[in-house]
Amino acid sequence: MMSSSNNPAGSSNFGDETMAKIKSPLSPDLMNSMESSLGCPQLNEDECVTLLDLPWEQVLVKHMLVYLSIADLFRFRAASCGCRDLVHTHFRLQFHINTSSLGDHFTPQAFRIMTQDCTSLKSISVRGAKSWLTSSAMLDVISANPRIEKIDLTGCLTLSGATLYSIGVNCCYIKHLCLKDCVWLSVDNFLSFLCNHHDLEYLDLSGCWNLDDDLVIQLVQVSPSIRHLLLANLYGLTDRAVVAVAHCCPNLVHLSIRGCWRVTDSSIKLLSQYCPNLKAIQVQECRDITEDSLGYLRMKRVMVDKAPPPGNHLYRLEQQMSNLRRLNL
Repeated sequence: MMSSSNNPAGSSNFGDETMAKIKSPLSPDLMNSMESSLGCPQLNEDECVTLLDLPWEQVLVKHMLVYLSIADLFRFRAASCGCRDLVHTHFRLQFHINTSSLGDHFTPQAFRIMTQDCTSLKSISVRGAKSWLTSSAMLDVISANPRIEKIDLTGCLTLSGATLYSIGVNCCYIKHLCLKDCVWLSVDNFLSFLCNHHDLEYLDLSGCWNLDDDLVIQLVQVSPSIRHLLLANLYGLTDRAVVAVAHCCPNLVHLSIRGCWRVTDSSIKLLSQYCPNLKAIQVQECRDITEDSLGYLRMKRVMVDKAPPPGNHLYRLEQQMSNLRRLNL
């Protein structure tokens, strides 16, 4: 009996044949038969399904792109021409645009890409766009979306009065308008609002230093539906404006006059009489507003951002009621 050491050539031939069998690929016919037996569909290269072959509006826009951030949408847009067109379709179908999370880290070009085909917007928020947002860009959006209901321009320092004028003329359905810290605002910018009736429910003019009593009085007269009115840090505001608010806004829920140091107790007392739905008032830094007027509001369970004096009987009553609630009595 011959050992393998006596037949090295035979051993080599056996190994080569075995390795050849192991390395040789399966024939195409054998592969097709195996796939057929396993129920696997046979696809040609032209029949491969890609992401962009799925329905855009019904599937991709509605169930995928809505979960992407603005930054991710622009990254996806740069992947291919098809991705670019898909993202544009997504932007065109939007009802809400919100760049607040980006603040001032955005560009006018990107904003135009997002809004250039929008015609059905219900709300737009560009809070913190201190330097990149231009009036021309906002004017295009406002004119193309007349049914918009909510606009937030907090801290947008580079806009002009033309923006607010356009809102007053074109946005007949506006209900929520936030202009906090828009220091460029002046009384003349509100002319279109005063000439057209609006059912405003939320108006924030905090930090708009150039506004005065006369404007606030006229605004509440043409928009008696206001429920949330924020007038913090309007240093020229006096009792005249607050009296007008009390008489003209019976549905008022929230009033902020924080930092309006000219307002006194006399006008605050009227709020407790004429605004039965009032739930919260902010009067911090109003040196002439005391417990003489705030006491009436506390009795009606209005939340006040200024704590009552510890010796006040209302303070003791509130503590007792709080203890009773904790005991579930």
